[in-house]
Amino acid sequence: MKKLVFCLFLTAVFLVSCMPFMRAEHPGQPVEEPKAEHQGAPVEKAKPAEHPGKEVEKPKAEHPGKEVEKPKAEHPGKEVAKPKAEHPGKPITADFVKKSIQDHVNAQSKDGVFVIHDNKLMKDWRLKLDKVHDPVRSFEKEGKTYYFTCVDFKSTGGNDVLDIDFWMVPKGNQLEVTDTKIHKVNGEPRYTYEGINIKEIK
Repeated sequence: MKKLVFCLFLTAVFLVSCMPFMRAEHPGQPVEEPKAEHQGAPVEKAKPAEHPGKEVEKPKAEHPGKEVEKPKAEHPGKEVAKPKAEHPGKPITADFVKKSIQDHVNAQSKDGVFVIHDNKLMKDWRLKLDKVHDPVRSFEKEGKTYYFTCVDFKSTGGNDVLDIDFWMVPKGNQLEVTDTKIHKVNGEPRYTYEGINIKEIK
């Protein structure tokens, strides 16, 4: 019995002395899994995009605010329709208004020169008719139908261009000019319109 105990003791001493020489399956210390830098659920990897490249942002508005509506007509009234038939007949058409203006200017001209007084510059303009603008317009005022158009004139003594407005009303089978005003001189307007009323530019 003593021999058996002694043998077991020697065996235990032997095993203890041999433990430093027993190698692990892999050398070195085990490396710990890296801890997350931030707490919370792991972030899923981004799914591949259907198309390559990054999404282009929509362009921002060039200027702030909402879009401003387009300006209304420069002149009052509604446009006078051009004749559909070859001969206009009794209805007043744009062509009839234009011819009436030309007849009026010719009748008021002397040696082909139309003269109009400028109350702002206190001078008389000597002019030649250049062209009648489109469109011709009409509007109702005080129970009457007015026909309106503007005409470009060129000065005989220089390079000035005047835009002159004419108002007409029917009289019998003709149109009679009731008012004439200088609207623009070399593109600079002297008045605008609010509806069918004139608003002077100061």
